[in-house]
Amino acid sequence: MGCLLGGSQNEGQPSRVNKDDKAIAELKITRDKVKIYQKKLEANIEHCKHAVKQCIQKKNKDRALLALRKQKFLEKNLETTRGELLNLEVLINDIENAQIQKNIYDSLKKGNEFLQNINQQLTLDDVEKLMEETFEAVEYQQKVSEALSQQGLKQDDKDLLKEFERLDSLEALEVDLPSAPTNKLQQMDIEGPEKEERKVSSKRQQVLLA
Repeated sequence: MGCLLGGSQNEGQPSRVNKDDKAIAELKITRDKVKIYQKKLEANIEHCKHAVKQCIQKKNKDRALLALRKQKFLEKNLETTRGELLNLEVLINDIENAQIQKNIYDSLKKGNEFLQNINQQLTLDDVEKLMEETFEAVEYQQKVSEALSQQGLKQDDKDLLKEFERLDSLEALEVDLPSAPTNKLQQMDIEGPEKEERKVSSKRQQVLLA
């Protein structure tokens, strides 16, 4: 049951491994097998060397020559195997470098196509027109701001002039008013124009309320 479920999950999913990846994987498997074979040859050669040494010590010439002949044969195979292994390593390295270069080329190609598509959508005339419209919009906004600013200054000037006239009128009224009496004689002297002073005071209040 679990196997059936597992198979249904992977069914229909595209494989991310392409033919190039499979080829490189097979080359690496072959390389690893050659390395194992190389180690086996090296071990057999060491065994033959040990056998030759023992046969020489035992004065067994025939067996020593046989072991020595086998040793030379294995050494020749080892030399051939080392050359084959080197060729595999170089081939794998070249393929991987070629893949990287191809990926770079594909990326550059896609990027160039994308850039050309953008350039086709955005022409130089469109950019110049946009810059011109932007400049005109900014210039118009500056003119509007200046107009509003000047209007505000005019209104402020009117308010200042009005305030100045009010204060000037108050100052004139204060100058026209007589000083307070210091004795009874002065008080009797000003009882006559008392009505006129009231009129001035009323006028002053009207100015303050304006």
